[in-house]
Amino acid sequence: MIYITSILKGLVHTERSFFQLAKAEEIYGLRWRLCWLFLFGGFVFSLNGWVGIGSHGLSPQLTKLTEAEFAGIKAYFIVGRLLLGLVYTGFAVFFSALWFWTMSDVAYKKLVVMQAFVVPILFVEQLTFLPLAIMHLPWYSSPLSLGVIAQFMTDKSFIIYFFGCLSFLKGWVVLIQYRGLRVLTLKPRAVVIAMVVSLHIISSLLITALASIQFHILLR
Repeated sequence: MIYITSILKGLVHTERSFFQLAKAEEIYGLRWRLCWLFLFGGFVFSLNGWVGIGSHGLSPQLTKLTEAEFAGIKAYFIVGRLLLGLVYTGFAVFFSALWFWTMSDVAYKKLVVMQAFVVPILFVEQLTFLPLAIMHLPWYSSPLSLGVIAQFMTDKSFIIYFFGCLSFLKGWVVLIQYRGLRVLTLKPRAVVIAMVVSLHIISSLLITALASIQFHILLR
């Protein structure tokens, strides 16, 4: 059976898409879909960089720059955000698929297809940070995440960042991954839950650690 990759169908008709993917002997159209995902990921992160998301570490240094120096730094920063978008997309697609592959009996390419389904949701989450930046609010203050609740409970930045990574959109990603692995693999339900949850804990800890680094001190 031939499976033609369709990200939109994977999001709208999730169960049907995974059943077709499970029976597939050949997968077509994946490469081009991945190229588009990488391009869109770079665009989304560049857009976020243009409005200043992620620049808090540089802010103390920006007031000392001339207008020309500021424009140059901003251009480099946007390019850096573009590269970060490519790395983020690669991590979300290939590392996540590798994580599931090491603990399952599913072909790696099929797991890449599954991750291609969920990456657009992660891009939407990144886009929700745009209005926050316009209102001069940090990403972890998103009303779609648990970061707001964490800020009322503690002033520990590490905990706030971690809970800021836990959002309703990430919950949608978890649900799709769970349903996909339940169809694609023969693993018990508890094992599948552990596979998915452990991946998101690791990725959230990684994002939290990066957000906690005070880059303006390192740049001195």
